[in-house]
Amino acid sequence: MLAKLKAARLIYRDEARIDWVILAADAVGVAIVALAFANARIADQAPGVGIQIATALF
Repeated sequence: MLAKLKAARLIYRDEARIDWVILAADAVGVAIVALAFANARIADQAPGVGIQIATALF
């Protein structure tokens, strides 16, 4: 019985690790899409703002 519980715990740990990796990848994907959307909205509303921000550093 103890061996079965240990085996089940190892399987659960491995599967849970994969779930966390997938969750992190999904979060990164959402962040990328949100930044792209925000960038598109800013460029659509004020086309010169992006250029002004880029040239302000020089």
